[in-house]
Amino acid sequence: MKIIKIITHPFSLIATFLLVLISGEHLGGFYLLYVLLGLPYGAVHSLLAIIGIGILLFSYYKYKMSYQKSLEPILNIGGSLLLMLSLYLFFRNDDERYNYSTFQQTVPLITLIILSIFLLTFLIRNLIRLKQVAF
Repeated sequence: MKIIKIITHPFSLIATFLLVLISGEHLGGFYLLYVLLGLPYGAVHSLLAIIGIGILLFSYYKYKMSYQKSLEPILNIGGSLLLMLSLYLFFRNDDERYNYSTFQQTVPLITLIILSIFLLTFLIRNLIRLKQVAF
């Protein structure tokens, strides 16, 4: 039960999101690097990532994972969906397929799988909490 609390914590989700390894043709790194490099140019994936992280942090500090109001799970679901959309758009807008080796190399693929597990468990937990609070 303790491992579920760790996996479904917003900080764990944010950390695994930012530490996803991206492998490029010449330069690779953590997704945090690509988010920060895209901010000065107003890249959509960077803005969505920052907004999603902001929503998750706001939800955590405002409600402290108490799940007393139905707004908290809604904010958590919205923030996690923005994180997923950010990563999707990052790869989708890569017309030159510069970062597609991320899906062919083992370690970056493992980080994506770990992020997927964290996202799915986080979404499931918040959907269950939303159902409990709403009814």
